Amino acid sequence: MSAIQIILFRQPGKIHCQGENLAIDSNQLVVTTEEATASAMSRDSWLSIFCYPGELHALYHEIADLIGPSTEMNRFQLESVKILPVFDELSNVIEQLKGNHNLLIKFIFMYCLGMDNGYFSGLMRYFLAHNDKMLSYLEGNFMQPWPVTRFAEDLGIEVRRLNFLFYKNYGVSAKQWLLERRLSYARQQLMVTEKKVADIALDSGFSNHAHFTESFKKRYLCSPTVLRANFA
Repeated sequence: MSAIQIILFRQPGKIHCQGENLAIDSNQLVVTTEEATASAMSRDSWLSIFCYPGELHALYHEIADLIGPSTEMNRFQLESVKILPVFDELSNVIEQLKGNHNLLIKFIFMYCLGMDNGYFSGLMRYFLAHNDKMLSYLEGNFMQPWPVTRFAEDLGIEVRRLNFLFYKNYGVSAKQWLLERRLSYARQQLMVTEKKVADIALDSGFSNHAHFTESFKKRYLCSPTVLRANFA
């Protein structure tokens, strides 16, 4: 399983996974494989979200305090379908957050850890055990103003291979991930520090202030200075 699929069933439906058809009751959160498919009376009655290992890697550091004690990897049994009950209030929150993928994934995993800490702590460690060296390197160096070719050289692989690994672990190309990660970091810095915008642009891996401002406007629909003013 190279990605996790999370499906929220508001109404009864079915999961088709590994040759089996499983009936799912209403108000259920299903954590399954990326190959699984869902069906129900109405397409509006279920919501599917994909979470890639790279996203779990970044999330791990944010919710590390919620992760249970480490156990041996050979004791963890990965389930093709894991089902958790949800309440109307939770379903409503998920609906409201579906426009913000990162926040949605964080919220869902915090809920899952609260419901079954042992299993979901093991699930996160299972995914982090694969490609951990590459993911750690990327998380530690995304602020460097390097092109994709430099990252590939440092990892000792071809750019085509690097892009394949990015799609596998993050669901996007290396260039797309770097841009999104740098913008996300810059946004955080704008809200929690008093650094100059130009300095934040450089610290976030942008060698050109104008490019940073243009990219920021496209991503967040406002300029860096406007965002900061709204949080002042």
